[in-house]
Amino acid sequence: MIIKEFKPDLHLVLSSEGLSIQSKDSTIISGFTDIGTLANGLLPIINDKEKTLMYLDIDTLEIFPVKDVDWISGLHFVGSGLNYFNMNFRTDPKLSDDGEQSFSIKSAYDGSLDAIEGVSVQSETNRVFDEEAQKFTEAAVSKIIIPNASMKELLSAIKYYRIVGKGKLASSMNIAAANFKSDDGGIYHPKQFVLSGNKKYGVMDIRTQKLLVPCEFNEIAVLLTSAATEKGIVSFS
Repeated sequence: MIIKEFKPDLHLVLSSEGLSIQSKDSTIISGFTDIGTLANGLLPIINDKEKTLMYLDIDTLEIFPVKDVDWISGLHFVGSGLNYFNMNFRTDPKLSDDGEQSFSIKSAYDGSLDAIEGVSVQSETNRVFDEEAQKFTEAAVSKIIIPNASMKELLSAIKYYRIVGKGKLASSMNIAAANFKSDDGGIYHPKQFVLSGNKKYGVMDIRTQKLLVPCEFNEIAVLLTSAATEKGIVSFS
């Protein structure tokens, strides 16, 4: 039973044996318990029973296991504090050819986007709330404007740079999602997964399993070669 189509000939399938992802007549992957939100070409997949995490590239059908972390972006919307050029990947970003994206980071701009056509940056000092100190302070804020054509290029460039987290993984039923039951007895109740306790986030290149930004932050905005955090800009190592 097909319960979700990612693109023609690529489907999430439910049977009495559980979930699988199939392309035409071939099984790409099986033996998992849940999927997250497809965004920027990558589908997050989890086996909740074995606590294994991975991404499926729906364009190349390559599978990227993600190890040594407890959570990966796309398993649940955590908040606007975790984003990619201000896109939280709660949904798959769809950009028109016209228009632009505008967002602010609570950091002094580091020049990482200077070579990208059409990007403009306005730097100023604003009153912002310091989470650690629990008070308002004066801090550098950078407003970044990126044309949609350039944003498409940037999203492609950071496709495999994904926010990951460490902490205690917790799950709950996704009450906004439909439940499924196949004709041969398969049942799927979609769940969502979040971190609890002393949770912290970083950035990983999922192709190499290398942490570009250590899991030490509460806020992350992935840029091209760096990430803006609540503690300032962190360049990818």
